[in-house]
Amino acid sequence: MVATWKKDEVKVLSKKIKEASTVGVIRLSGLPSKQLQVMKKTLRGQIDLRAAKRNVIKHSFKKAGITDMDEYLDGSVGLMTSSMNPFQVEKLLEGCKSRAPAKAGWTATEDITVREGDSGLPAGPVIGDLQGAGIKAKIQGGKILIQADSIVVKKGERVDEALATALMRLKIEPVKIKLHLKAAWEDGTIYPYDILHIDEQETLAKLQTAHQSAFNLAYNSRIFTKDTIPLLLQEAFCNARNLAINGEVVNKETVEHFISKADAQARALKSCLPEDLKPAEDAKPAEEAPAKAEEKPAEDAKEEAKVEDVKEEAKVEDVKEEAKEGKDKAPEEAAPAEEAPKE
Repeated sequence: MVATWKKDEVKVLSKKIKEASTVGVIRLSGLPSKQLQVMKKTLRGQIDLRAAKRNVIKHSFKKAGITDMDEYLDGSVGLMTSSMNPFQVEKLLEGCKSRAPAKAGWTATEDITVREGDSGLPAGPVIGDLQGAGIKAKIQGGKILIQADSIVVKKGERVDEALATALMRLKIEPVKIKLHLKAAWEDGTIYPYDILHIDEQETLAKLQTAHQSAFNLAYNSRIFTKDTIPLLLQEAFCNARNLAINGEVVNKETVEHFISKADAQARALKSCLPEDLKPAEDAKPAEEAPAKAEEKPAEDAKEEAKVEDVKEEAKVEDVKEEAKEGKDKAPEEAAPAEEAPKE
């Protein structure tokens, strides 16, 4: 007989599956409970995670009308529901990673380095654990110091018990933990992890390359599209203009070319002529220079004439003044001559 709590859980989960646009199976094996709770809290409001037994999840799918997800229900799994599409869910899960201490037997996914400096540990027996793991350490000022940077585990190597203990003492957590989406279902389509997990930069580069290749094919094949027609029209215009120029066809597009060409040829021909055959306008500047030079003496002569006229006027005025003075003096001298007969 099926337990009542299982029936109730199937009822709750099947309702969530029907209400969600995307449902999926999450792998929980090897996932520490502490990190799982942290990630569930981080994803709350966007992704709902439920840890449940496989049979409960299987019956929940069946009750909701989904029967193609059974093959992904192996091992320790959980149910995921969301209103986002499967690719958005995977991207969000990829960005929601946590760290955990390394356990004995764990295979390193990258080089693990212990840095030089203060370990944060007080002097004590723990230094033996560090040195036993191949970490160069010493006691100084009541603290344990790491003497030099050292790679304690290389990528692909397994972590032994002594090193796992030493790393835990140093609070180094090299294990990256993420929620692994085994498969997602949306509108009757199942998306396995291999399809969902894509490299955005690599995919974008591939799309750009594909677009460029398609464009080149369409352009070279003279296929008219919204992307190729501007260049095809430009190419056709250039070809038509070149044909008109080579055929010496004069129109509004070629007339400027022919005028410029004729002007350049005329200038080249003109530069080859001897000086005596050049057009009159070229000789004018040379003839005008002496004329200007001749104008200057004439102007000087006019100035001199003006000065002489001033001098002559001054002389005439002096003569007039002298004549006036002579008239004034004449009566004065004649007066005594008239008084003589009175005696």
